[in-house]
Amino acid sequence: MKVTLEELPAYAKRFVEDLPKELGTKAYVVGLLGELGAGKTAFVQEVAKLLSIARSVTSPTFVIAQIYTINHQAFERLVHIDAYRLDSGESDTIGWKDFLNDPKNLIFVEWADRAPGGIPTGTHILDFTVVGENVRNIEEKYESR
Repeated sequence: MKVTLEELPAYAKRFVEDLPKELGTKAYVVGLLGELGAGKTAFVQEVAKLLSIARSVTSPTFVIAQIYTINHQAFERLVHIDAYRLDSGESDTIGWKDFLNDPKNLIFVEWADRAPGGIPTGTHILDFTVVGENVRNIEEKYESR
């Protein structure tokens, strides 16, 4: 789906409205793919606003993970991970498994293909492609490993 940067807030609103309303047995994971500058962090920022996060949300490139308390009926925390500097085969140095095992976590992981040990089957994937200066194509799919 083609989305202009001006349409990104509306896209994020629809996304948040479609989130699960009840807890599952594990965290809900959203994998974000796309080149640098494709809009991954901008999307998480829009979602964060909708979930009443007042703090500034920036890419956690150097700290790897940021945790925010959120206002949602099913989730208590938004966990924002930037796996760019990780290797999918490396050991779990960021507590990835602990994040995954907590059903109260809504996890957004940029560069999801680099998450330690990979992302779980069923992960909601958003793949961002730059189409033009202010236009992105966002392909939605689910990890089926």
